[in-house]
Order: sequence, then C-alpha cells, then structure tokens
Amino acid sequence: MAKWALVTGASKRIGRVIALELAAHGWDIVIHYRSSETEAKKLAEEIQKLGQQACLAEIDLTNAKMTEKLIPSLVQELGPINVLVNNAALFEPDVADPDGSRHWAVNAEAPRLLSKAFAASLPKGDRGAIVNLLDATPMPEKFSGYARSKKFLADITINMAKSFAPRIRVNGVAPMYVLPGPRQSEEAFRKMAGTNLVSPQQVAHAVRRLIETPSATGEIVIVDKTAPRG
Repeated sequence: MAKWALVTGASKRIGRVIALELAAHGWDIVIHYRSSETEAKKLAEEIQKLGQQACLAEIDLTNAKMTEKLIPSLVQELGPINVLVNNAALFEPDVADPDGSRHWAVNAEAPRLLSKAFAASLPKGDRGAIVNLLDATPMPEKFSGYARSKKFLADITINMAKSFAPRIRVNGVAPMYVLPGPRQSEEAFRKMAGTNLVSPQQVAHAVRRLIETPSATGEIVIVDKTAPRG
C-alpha cells in the first residue's frame, strides 16, 4: 500500500533534499511547487529511480482557496496522505512586501490551512505526522514580515500538537544557516553563518527522524553543526 508524504516547496533547495530523504526511506512523495515545473519533474524522476511513486502538485500558496482544496483533491486521487511537511517559504525584505501579506499567506496561513485539511482528511484509525520548517537564525533587520510569519508558525506548531493529539503528531525543525538567500552571494552567506552552517541533508535527517519517532510531538528541533548528517 502506498505511503504518501506531501512536501511543499519540494522542487528546489531544502524541500528537494527532504523529498529525496523520505523517498529513500520508503515514502511516496507529492511534490508541491509553484512555478518550478522543470525541477519538479526532474525530482519526480529521481524519486521513481529510488523505487517510489511521485505526484506533482502545482499551486500558488498565496491563494487560500486553492490551498484549502489541495489535500482533499490529492486524497481523492491517491488515497490517504499520512505525512505533511510544510517546507515552502517566502524570504524577502520588507521593501518587497511592505504589509507582510505575502509572507503571511505563504509562511503562516498556508501551513495552517494545509494542516487543518490534513487532519480532516486522515481516515479514521490512521496516524499522521506534520513537520513545520521554522528558522533558528537571528532575524535580520528589514525582514519583519518574514519574522512574524515564522513566529506564528512556531506558535501554532505547539498548539496543533495539542489539538491534533493523539492521531496526528506535530513537530517543528528549525535550522541554523543552510543556503544563501536569493539576493546573497555565497561568500557573504558563509561569512554570516560562520560555524553555524548546516547542510540540507542534516535538516532532512531531522525531519525524517521526527516523522519516524512515534513518541515525538510538540517538539521544535534546532538543527545546528552538531546535528547528525545521515
């Protein structure tokens, strides 16, 4: 029987590594993406080479109505989804999103809506797991929209762990510095990260371990240089 995990923002960067990590350990993957179709299709091929199924799901998470319908439509097509990884995120300076609405839609509201739909769609008697990707780095100046949305996601991670128990476990993974931002050079990023640089694989490992640990819920795991790599 298929074991489906939905990973948002899975076509690139950390999401891609998480998807491959889960596929390597027996999960079939729903690859959510917004515009990176080429990368999503390539990832699907890699997952299939690992012997797992892959399904593509293209939606814009700023569209609340589409977000609410995503999991019910997937369940109708694929059957139960037992894991949700809320990885997709927007990280831009306040000048690009003055009122913070786009950051809130992608980083806060979309995970809330997806988690609610996930809980509602889980068949009676099934167990599920949600992992939210948070942020353990010091919040830079002029990124207040991003900071507010990620703080909200951390807060609801704990609240959902309580309200969804015992059928659904909800945890968070908060990495230190992993990859440069879209407007940041590799040199500037490494200088800022210093000794707190971690690999995408370390983040993916933490996500998988939380999914696989039946006693873990309401935990926020900080991924720093001491985290396991495999």
